[in-house]
This record gives sequence, C-alpha cells and structure tokens, in this order.
Amino acid sequence: MSIRTIAILSALLWLAACVGPAGVAQSAPESSALVAGPPGIAGTVRDSRGEPAQGAVVYAYRSARAGLRGPADFAAPVDAEGRYFLDLVEGRYHLVARRRASGEDAGPPRPGDAWAPHPQNPLEVRPGFTTRADFRLLAITQPMIMKEGTLTSGDTGFSGVVRDARGRPVSGALVLAYRDRNFQRMPDHTAPATGEDGVFTLYLPQGGTYCLVVRTRTRGQPAAGELYAVLGEGAEACREARRGEIRDLGEIIVRPYGR
Repeated sequence: MSIRTIAILSALLWLAACVGPAGVAQSAPESSALVAGPPGIAGTVRDSRGEPAQGAVVYAYRSARAGLRGPADFAAPVDAEGRYFLDLVEGRYHLVARRRASGEDAGPPRPGDAWAPHPQNPLEVRPGFTTRADFRLLAITQPMIMKEGTLTSGDTGFSGVVRDARGRPVSGALVLAYRDRNFQRMPDHTAPATGEDGVFTLYLPQGGTYCLVVRTRTRGQPAAGELYAVLGEGAEACREARRGEIRDLGEIIVRPYGR
C-alpha cells in the first residue's frame, strides 16, 4: 500500500470519526476545517433525511461561470457511508453534489434528482492538507436551468423563503432578478432552485436595484396554474441590494398564475 493511499485512508477515517452510531452526525468540524493529509477535499453527502447519499457524485469546477453545469473538472463518487474524497492540487474550487434518479452520471437536472452546491464556494485546497466539505442534498421537483447569471456564493443579494397560499414551503421555485421590469426576457440573475424548506439566496455580482420574479419554470410566458409571484405592482416589484449585504425579503407567497 502506497504512502499516498494510506494518507487518503487516514483522511477518510478522520471523517468517520465525525459520525456517530447509525450515521448520526456528531460535533463535526466546520466545512473550512483542515486536517493534515493529501491535498484535496473530503466530506460526507447526506440526503434530505440525513441518510448517506450513496450513488451521489461530488463535482469540482475551477470556475462557476457556467453555473456549475456541464462537464466538471473533477468528480468523486459517494460511498455507502456517504463519504467521498476529491484528489486535487492546490487552488480554489466550486463544488456541487448531485444524485440523479436515473442512475446516470451525466445530463441536466430533472425532477426526482437531488443536488446541493456547497454554501462556502469556492473552497480552497492547500498543500499538505485535506479540506472538509459536507453536503445535504435538496430535492428537485421542477426542471431547473442554471445559466451564466447564476451565482452560488457572494456577499451581495437577497434571501427569503417561498411559500404557497397555505403557508407551505415550495420546493423547486426559482427567484429571478431583472435590471428593469421587463419580465418577458431572460433574467439577468437566477438563484438556485429552492429546496424542501423553500429557502433561497439570490447572489448578485454588485449592488443596485433589481426587480424580482418567483416562479416554478424559467422559460417562456408563465403557464396557467404555474406558481408565480412578483413583489408588488410597478416599482414595488423592485428592491435595492446594497453591496456587502444579503437583504432578507422574508416570505414570498406564490399563487397559481392566471387566477
């Protein structure tokens, strides 16, 4: 057994030490924690119930410009214990974990899949250390489009929770940002789809005034019955985002379009 293999196994054992009996997470180190070992990123991936997400894959991208879509620069499978290890050189990487219901290892997100970008993207890899990064997968209930205007990290933007008229969180909703009130074109920026808790964070590259739409599809005119919402009529549909601040918009209630 090579020295490098032993080092990788040591890193995975370190991860296992952070998980208690029956896969219950204990007081694990923060995602930014480092442990002496081979350079790379290691951690656990769990589903929405907290169970190991066997069959998932963790992908690493050198850049987030493509919205964490398309062929990744690096990938690592998740084992039966929910653990993975990405063998990487020094640098910064954007990570996303995906588990496809079809069992395929490529293709666009589809309903029934689960995914999660890492909230601390980009993550840094340093020589002589393994970086820890854990994931909790979110279900995808609607086809999702990640375009070039989708950012997965930052310090400027909006946050909130999407609910239906009964107050239930809406999974698979997309929050779209426009520089003006012309909602008939492609949005300038898009938040990743909401998970089962309905929570969203829309990261923006800079401060300014943005007009927001929440919907469960992203192409074409809103369809009858599609869950949809704007923040108000006219100028009330727009909000100011200050640079360096994630502005909390609270609850946004979506209702079937056309009713």
